[in-house]
Amino acid sequence: MGGYRALAEAIRGVLLRGGVAPRRQVLPIPGGAFLVMPAADEEVAVCKLVTVQEGQDPMVQAEVWARRLSTGEVFHLPGEEITKRRTAALSLLAAQVLAPRKAGALLIVGPGAQGEAHLEAFLEAFPLSRVYVRGRGRARVEALLQKARAMGLEALEWTGEEVPEDVAFLVTATPSPTPVLPERVPPGVFLAAVGAYRPEMREVPKALVERAALYVDTEDALLEAGELQGVKRPAIPLKEALLGRRAEGEFVLFKSVGHALFDLAAVRAHLGLP
Repeated sequence: MGGYRALAEAIRGVLLRGGVAPRRQVLPIPGGAFLVMPAADEEVAVCKLVTVQEGQDPMVQAEVWARRLSTGEVFHLPGEEITKRRTAALSLLAAQVLAPRKAGALLIVGPGAQGEAHLEAFLEAFPLSRVYVRGRGRARVEALLQKARAMGLEALEWTGEEVPEDVAFLVTATPSPTPVLPERVPPGVFLAAVGAYRPEMREVPKALVERAALYVDTEDALLEAGELQGVKRPAIPLKEALLGRRAEGEFVLFKSVGHALFDLAAVRAHLGLP
């Protein structure tokens, strides 16, 4: 699938060229939900199948089926890996376009697979001065700190009440129903909120949302993201931001809930398509 910057460019290409992707279907199953996410363009058709079940380890399991339309070839791809990498690459693309500051510290709240992928992605594209990590699982916090140090970064656990002033990039990657951040972040921060994906989930407090320049991965986030329920100000889709449209605010909030178009981009990158 290549590096994160290459995958970010594949996402840019799909957003600007266009593709067909209906809203994902969500079916109830015992203990969770079954999600079906199809997408297609003139060269590739994909469908991601996702099972989310509380109490399972991992809680989210996914697979991707893809067909190259010109040849009829069918591919079965690991959905978790595609989701992890394309989500981080999507945040990276948004940061490349929208982040007010292009260097500084990275703060990750949620040291799971998405936290690890975002560390890899942002280090690939930006000069990071250090990494801060916060999470509930002791082992995962320590593992991500050690990974950052192995990558040559100073890495610290964030235990304070205020976001450190040197933070330029902030990532929340938790399924939390309640906010995991304080009501203030340093001016000019780029915040990618990628964990909460249902209306009853909210990683970012209302006070922060009200002061942010709001962007979303697609317009579906306006219906699915808990942080955006009841928000009256416009939130700009990333495609429109790529075309130059901008929002006003003290810092940038990019809210991502996922979309089949980004899986399509990841499959195109996997197949080596431009």
